[in-house]
Amino acid sequence: MSEADSVPPEVFQLIAAGRFSELRAACEELELSPSFNEPTAEQVDQDGLRCAAHLLTYLLEGQLDAARFLWKRTALPLQQHAQAQAAHRVLQARWRRQYAESFAQLTAGLWDARLQPLVAEVIRRSREELMEKVAMAYKVVSLSHLSQLLGLDASNAKAACESRHWAVDGDGNVSPVPPKSGDDLIQMGEAQLQRLSEYVAQLEQCKS
Repeated sequence: MSEADSVPPEVFQLIAAGRFSELRAACEELELSPSFNEPTAEQVDQDGLRCAAHLLTYLLEGQLDAARFLWKRTALPLQQHAQAQAAHRVLQARWRRQYAESFAQLTAGLWDARLQPLVAEVIRRSREELMEKVAMAYKVVSLSHLSQLLGLDASNAKAACESRHWAVDGDGNVSPVPPKSGDDLIQMGEAQLQRLSEYVAQLEQCKS
């Protein structure tokens, strides 16, 4: 077994163990291996999975620019790997702020068993981050709109709201509970306020 063949499973071991915080460094180190740029036919399957794991790790951390640059410098045979292409489709949807589409790609993809725990964590964390954005951007939001954003049916979206103690009235209106008080928001820095404005613009764009 060559060194290139023996290295990728380490990434899969981290995924299986749920050690997601260690994945980025492990993936970036593996990118330095010669097979990343010139994979042999025997290496394409393992390295294609590794590429998919690397893309999903960047998505997990919200590093969309890093994911896009990774894809650009990935060798064509690895880009053609089915799992790498599936991860790239998720990236494309996220980049376009098509949240519902990104969740559809994540949940409908025929992911390799070694990637499934990472995919599940990307879904979980992405929904948590979106709900935080909603809580910062809205005092009231419709359950139907929230369901669309999260890629969930109404029942599961309502359950997600209730788990955060967000009230849902009989007309399907949700009252998010913001993570910060009004006084805290006044003390936010300019960069944070700019991000909040961007969140509102993104979420409103999804309504159209």
